Amino acid sequence: MFLYAGSHLHAQLNYVYNKRLNEVFDSICTKYNIKGASSAIIVPGEGKWERAFGESHAGASITTDMYLGIGSNTKTYVAALMLKLQEQNKLSLDDTIGTWIQHPNIPGSITIRQVLNHTSGLYSFTFNPDMNNYIMPDFTRIWPPDSVLNLVKPPVAAPGGAWDYCNTNFLVAGLIIRAVAGQPAYFVLRNEILVPQGLTETFFYPFETPVGAIPHAWSNVLSPGNYMEDMEVVHSYSHNAMFSLAGTAGALMTTARDNALFWDKLMSGKILNATSMAEFETLVPISLGQGYGLGVFSFSNFNGRKVVSHGGTNFGFINDNIHDKTSGVSITVLTNQDSVSNGILLNVLIRALHQVTIQYTDVTSIVSGNSIVQVYPNPARDILNVNIDAGKPARLKLYDMTGKVVAEQKLNTGNSKVDISSISSGTYHLTITIDGELLHRQTIQVVK
Repeated sequence: MFLYAGSHLHAQLNYVYNKRLNEVFDSICTKYNIKGASSAIIVPGEGKWERAFGESHAGASITTDMYLGIGSNTKTYVAALMLKLQEQNKLSLDDTIGTWIQHPNIPGSITIRQVLNHTSGLYSFTFNPDMNNYIMPDFTRIWPPDSVLNLVKPPVAAPGGAWDYCNTNFLVAGLIIRAVAGQPAYFVLRNEILVPQGLTETFFYPFETPVGAIPHAWSNVLSPGNYMEDMEVVHSYSHNAMFSLAGTAGALMTTARDNALFWDKLMSGKILNATSMAEFETLVPISLGQGYGLGVFSFSNFNGRKVVSHGGTNFGFINDNIHDKTSGVSITVLTNQDSVSNGILLNVLIRALHQVTIQYTDVTSIVSGNSIVQVYPNPARDILNVNIDAGKPARLKLYDMTGKVVAEQKLNTGNSKVDISSISSGTYHLTITIDGELLHRQTIQVVK
């Protein structure tokens, strides 16, 4: 309970910003029939946004304080922990893993770096069809990490070769952390990262138990008819077996706000030093514009921005996350179903939310006393609506990119409409002043 008492100190985004994010989030979740979702965004210098959508089960809505599995996003946490241990001189990423791991199908010549950037050549234990025999007979069984090594088959490539995403890599990373620290990897993660960073809503399931509610998980994996069903109601499903098998490759449960806070702290240099961050983002090329660092993907053109990212899947859960390298914005979306794809979450939902942040992160609102300004819609076509509560008349001006005033209007307290029907498509700068002093400025997109 002491851990849970921590607070997140980001203020809420302004009303207009919040409203637009809410509209985008709800409409896309509705369009793609997402059962339930929890999302959070941190905008440096502006504040945070949280939103929940849909249901856990009949009669129970998803709430922003619920804990959802983040699957392979766990890898980003584990890679950060490995770099933290290197900072403490407890290991080197260029150490070979044979010092700690002796297994006939895991070559000891592999380096920790190759484990973390998926160039080890190891066989992924999640491809082994025998894994179902670990899960199906008893959903409640908790598997120790060493037992999962029984599912590892011979390597698929030589160490240091082509990139190949492999869950065994991060199972091995967890075993190395345990050997180096003399404690389970989840214990080390809590002591080295979660507690120092105030991440009070992140737990390594089932070895740690969240203090709040976990929504029901929905899946079509166990359905003979391949339709989505509530696994807890239909199959008396427990997450124990699957999550303990996933271990350091995918066992974390967290809230959207805590996960967004992790990405914000990691990418702003609050967890690792500059040398570690340079290693973290040293990429193995995957395809044009895409690479993989140490537990993190990188995309060179996501809405025109460079972002780092990692998503994850586990039975009944799918999530995705990005951090914008230009604005510092961190976005996370967690869902309680595994039948919505990572492609929809990343390339539709998060892309749309990210586009809203691009529109608003260059907005500076100056609030004097109780003065409030709302300008919408944005993008706009023929009319701009302006709602102002300043207690006295104001003056609006709209400038094109050359600095020419293309529209000007006096604003009284309350609602005003500004006719921009004669203005061409493009980007414009809007200012609102009172007695010559700036009250509000904003970038406006006009689309015909």
